[in-house]
Amino acid sequence: MRQVIVTVAVVALVVVAGCSSSGGSADVAVGDGGDGGGAIGGGDGASGAMGGGDGGSGSVGVTAGGAQDANAFRTNVEEGYVPQPTDLTYEGLFHDYYFDTGQDRPCEQLFCPSYSTAVTRDPLSNDTERFVTVGLNSGLSKRDFERKPLNLVVVVDTSGSMESQFDDYYYDGGERKEVEENQAKMDAAGDAVVSMLGKLDGDDRVGVVGYDDTARTVQGLRRVSEIDRGDLRSDVRSLKAGGGTNLDAGMSEARDMLDEHGNDSERETRVVYVTDAMPNLGDTDGDSLESRLRSQANQGIHSTFVGVGVDFNSRLTETISTVRGANYYSVHSPAAFEERMDEGFSYMVTPLVYNLSLRVAGDGYEIENVYGSPQADTASARLMEVSTLFPSRREGNKTEGGVVLLEVERTGEDPTLGLVASYEEPGGNAHRVVRNVSFESREAPYYESTGVRKAVALSEYGTLMRNWMAHERADGGEGATAVEQSIEYREYDSQWEQGSVDLSVSEPYGGRIDRFLEYFRAQQSALGADRMDRDDAVLERLASADGGAAGEEAADDVRTDVSTDRTTDDREAVAPADEGGRNADASSNAGLWNLFGGNLPVFGALNLLVTLCVAAFGIRQKRRSRSHGEDAVR
Repeated sequence: MRQVIVTVAVVALVVVAGCSSSGGSADVAVGDGGDGGGAIGGGDGASGAMGGGDGGSGSVGVTAGGAQDANAFRTNVEEGYVPQPTDLTYEGLFHDYYFDTGQDRPCEQLFCPSYSTAVTRDPLSNDTERFVTVGLNSGLSKRDFERKPLNLVVVVDTSGSMESQFDDYYYDGGERKEVEENQAKMDAAGDAVVSMLGKLDGDDRVGVVGYDDTARTVQGLRRVSEIDRGDLRSDVRSLKAGGGTNLDAGMSEARDMLDEHGNDSERETRVVYVTDAMPNLGDTDGDSLESRLRSQANQGIHSTFVGVGVDFNSRLTETISTVRGANYYSVHSPAAFEERMDEGFSYMVTPLVYNLSLRVAGDGYEIENVYGSPQADTASARLMEVSTLFPSRREGNKTEGGVVLLEVERTGEDPTLGLVASYEEPGGNAHRVVRNVSFESREAPYYESTGVRKAVALSEYGTLMRNWMAHERADGGEGATAVEQSIEYREYDSQWEQGSVDLSVSEPYGGRIDRFLEYFRAQQSALGADRMDRDDAVLERLASADGGAAGEEAADDVRTDVSTDRTTDDREAVAPADEGGRNADASSNAGLWNLFGGNLPVFGALNLLVTLCVAAFGIRQKRRSRSHGEDAVR
């Protein structure tokens, strides 16, 4: 131990001497007018990432439409159920995280794509894989962002299924699992609506529709300044659940209410549906509902779905997620939804970019898979599309849901991948951006940015989870490589009504999840990503359920709260970096702590070394500044 400390002390003296010298690598240019002070390969970089001259931290973020969270997936696991594969979309999973988008140049347009590459090995098969993140950036500053006044109609599901508890499956025949601090879905829906109403301005117009067997108007479309908000909140909270689920009628009532306001260029027109998405009356055909919403979108009427309850049927909302201007959320808890609406409401109702397409130029690579776009299933080897991009929140120089991930396959000798991005602004102006990225002779593991590293880890996680859900919902009868396209959904009383499947993990997924958990924690530690705790807890929960027969819950003493719980040992193994602001790559303090085996004297000496070096550098800069001042006087 003494020898180690002496060695560190000697190194400290040498480095301090180097730091305080007048030449060499200490003369580093900070912010050359093009890179914003954050090198693309240096993890999350500094907070001065470019954003139309305003600095990255002053710009709005950009994210894909479609699912805006993975709450339904996590809540089902937490409550002891196997979710549906559609409960976990890649765009929803990405939107729960913040990403370094790899932006390495100023953005002076409404939208600017950026790119980061990675060469990795599959954590289970060890096959080499190549990835590119499409970073979603905007030059629009927060202070210049302003949503248009709204024509907003909120359509509330008041059917009998909304009477059940928030964490029940209504179609389980009355058998439900009791949980603490539970509430009826109808109450949660009322809370969500009241939360949205609180974000409206006096110039906005709002109307409210309720539907069960039929639809009725709760509040006609009027300016908020002309409405008694207290009365409207009371009317919403007094809605009672009962009867069938005629979403078709609710959609018609909302459309009639907006008849005079379609294609209103001065306002954003949107219908928000608050529902558990299990229609059983009227037109319940998914293709028909999608066609109807698509027709309305062409008339300037966009749609948002807010899913309520653990039995929220994401299969229905997933069918409409590709519609222009559409997005959807799931309510994990009223408090969490309220928090998201604080800044997110204006972003939720304001599409930023339409019809983003990314075409591969050249013969060196083809697109193999797309993660993070609702249109991923329609992608080809040469083309990827995202129908709508929305503004999103930022923390430091990171963007909420700010990437789409491409897995590419090498098809030729050319190491350069040409990418041609095209998109439209809401006003119709079209833009085209051409960039080249290169994999050169990179060997695995290589990550050009922390953003691409995080996106790869989450995509691997999402794929494993979706295949596990498909396997278990087919009674373990699907092969080990089951994918969504081969899922045979269980039949219930209606196309959209669904019962629960008790949590179980059968082979080969028990072993796979155990192995993947080790990989996931290694990525979490390297990234210093505290938000990955939530999905670490999912994996931990499933590992504890390994081997349980279908219909059997894991024992209460190993039950994990997916939202919050981690053991003390696990938390100590994770880098304590704030995902929102500072560099969190593999050279973080957590990595150094682990490198020295948690040895406090050595780690303290290392910290002293860094402190002395920084101090010496500061003194030297001050001397240089004084010297430059004297030169100027002369």
